[in-house]
Amino acid sequence: MYRIRRTTFPKNQTVEVPRYSLGAVHSKGVELTQEIRRIEVNFAAMDARWIASATGVQPEGWEIRGLIAVEAAPLAHALQQAVAEGTSRKFGAVLGDEWYRLIPLEQPVPARAGQYVVVGLYR
Repeated sequence: MYRIRRTTFPKNQTVEVPRYSLGAVHSKGVELTQEIRRIEVNFAAMDARWIASATGVQPEGWEIRGLIAVEAAPLAHALQQAVAEGTSRKFGAVLGDEWYRLIPLEQPVPARAGQYVVVGLYR
């Protein structure tokens, strides 16, 4: 995970975000496995509204704590499944010893195979 806070978000930077593969989907979220590769993300190219959305305090007071990249198509499918089951507010994963709510920073999530999307990890 690329660790950040709302106040340290890399607004005008390019950073390497670790890639994760999506595993099993269950009632408490998804299983994630870190891959060796990383994705370079140019946050300087993001508009102010996008940055404000990513760094804003989410419902229930959740704040961004990190960033990862996940393949878009499996993530879109898992999110659709969570919405259908009524568990989208609890969509998350355990990284290390902590549970994080997963919120894709690009909405809606593109469902193109092989494309990665940046996901915010919120606590």
